[in-house]
Amino acid sequence: MAFARIALLWSSLQTVSSFTQHQYCSRRLVYTQQQTRIDVACSQTSDPSSDESDSYFHHLLSQFQGDFDNYHQVLRDRNHALLPADGGGHEHIHCTLVPCPHSAVTEHRSKHEDQWILAAFYFNGNPRQIFRFRMYKLISPHGDDESSNNMDGEKVRMKLHTLSSELEQQLRQYSDQPCTWWRETYAVWLNATDVGGNEWNTFQSDGIQQLVSPLVGCDVLWDPQWDPKKHAYLNVDEYHNEITSYSTPKANTNNKNDDGCHATMEAGSKGAIVDSISLIPGKRILIKDELSLWENEFWINDRGYDPDAVDEDGTDNNESGDAVGNMPFVYGNRRGIPYKLERVSCISTRNPYGGGEELSSHQLLLDRTIIKQELAWTLGEHFREQTEYEEKLRAVEEALLKT
Repeated sequence: MAFARIALLWSSLQTVSSFTQHQYCSRRLVYTQQQTRIDVACSQTSDPSSDESDSYFHHLLSQFQGDFDNYHQVLRDRNHALLPADGGGHEHIHCTLVPCPHSAVTEHRSKHEDQWILAAFYFNGNPRQIFRFRMYKLISPHGDDESSNNMDGEKVRMKLHTLSSELEQQLRQYSDQPCTWWRETYAVWLNATDVGGNEWNTFQSDGIQQLVSPLVGCDVLWDPQWDPKKHAYLNVDEYHNEITSYSTPKANTNNKNDDGCHATMEAGSKGAIVDSISLIPGKRILIKDELSLWENEFWINDRGYDPDAVDEDGTDNNESGDAVGNMPFVYGNRRGIPYKLERVSCISTRNPYGGGEELSSHQLLLDRTIIKQELAWTLGEHFREQTEYEEKLRAVEEALLKT
């Protein structure tokens, strides 16, 4: 079952959402037709460091946050008669990355502190159609623990986790309010534990880990240099010599730092087999993934295969060089073209309510700034009129009809 089939499933479901406290999630984002694009740089931290790997870690953190969406890629696909799944096109997906607000209680933060990030992925610019929640932990190359041994060099390790059913259920009630997600996560933990002293510090050091389960074998390594083989998509003109800002190859010929951050799975080309939870519960999936991140774009080359089945027609699914033989696709792009998401917003951990010893609910509400106004409608119904939403979806259908 590919993304397209999952999208149909989600469109038939109703997810309960609560909007009673939406006004707390960055009040600057009330939608108006007159609002223009806010051109600001995304920055989570500005701690200087003489160590190159530490500088890279903070550069990655400064970019790995906010909202990203591939609506424009979907339009281009349909203009070229490319449908999702077997048609070689892409589904319309949105990614939201919400960093844990270290500054919620204290203004001081170690420059070597690891970073937790809540992530959600949804279809069709609709936060009620979330098909995947994840918790990521980015490990600093130079942890505060002096006894720790860093075997990754300047690379940044990212550990992937699924959420507990209780936490996922709670966050789905606030699916269109990501600035509240850490407040709700903290509340779920408080409700399930009995701690004293500085609860927030305990939550960060131990509590978050209690609410998630690691995806063993799925660690991702971020590297300032891209891999010529694994990131071959950086050299691909996906629309066959049609020169646009979206299709022009990104790679530099000398494989030097292109101001981007690039990631591969530690498992390498063989991928990792996991038990599916959100897509097909109880089903094993072989996953492969490469990532590329720049200030205003996030490319996700995520594919899934069924290791327990074989295509009936004996088709070899090796078009993108995955070496998976005739394992059927479960999700991902058949041509090996990543999902090319554009930045829609920045989400900052610099809380506007400041720090302090006493933790308040306001201090766990983050700040969200729209970067690309023309895609603000993908953030949910508070950022669009229903007629606009219908018009955007209809444009995708009309683009296909014209081909």
